Amino acid sequence: MLNWIIKFITAAVLSHAFFLWVGPHIVMSKLDKGLKRAQTEYRPECGERWVEGVIYSNPDCLSDVASSRRPNPDFIYTLIPYDLKKGNLLVSAPVPSDDRYWSIHAHNRNTDAFYKITNTEIDGDRFKFLVTRDRNLKSDLSVAYASSNKGLILFRLTMKNFKEYSILDEFRRSTNRKYVENL
Repeated sequence: MLNWIIKFITAAVLSHAFFLWVGPHIVMSKLDKGLKRAQTEYRPECGERWVEGVIYSNPDCLSDVASSRRPNPDFIYTLIPYDLKKGNLLVSAPVPSDDRYWSIHAHNRNTDAFYKITNTEIDGDRFKFLVTRDRNLKSDLSVAYASSNKGLILFRLTMKNFKEYSILDEFRRSTNRKYVENL
């Protein structure tokens, strides 16, 4: 009996460790495929989704109809995939002036969030920040230090009702990014 318990515990620990190691790779691989599809497929009902390295998602087009996993429909999502082998990433985004919730989360390839900020922490109508792996880099801008070259920046903006979508979509489309060497 003791031998069976030891085997069971060993199998449980090994399978748990395996899924913790492989899980993020599966998630990011699926995301990469979806981002590639958003970049190459144009669907009129979704509008222009991929613009100069920024993905503007339309709530109607977030996941296919058969899927039971859907993002929160109260948010408008904007995604920026990055590759720091191309340089440090400078991101500039509009900040809502009203009581609307808005946030930025930066994620490494292993799905860890290494940077987050909300509109309640920002003064002004625009927020600029730098994503880098260089821990020695100093800047007047806010700096997000990544631990992997590739990752994703996720913006979330609350939508009080769907009638606001076109106004908020225009607002968020002034988000931009560019690779820079030094600032």
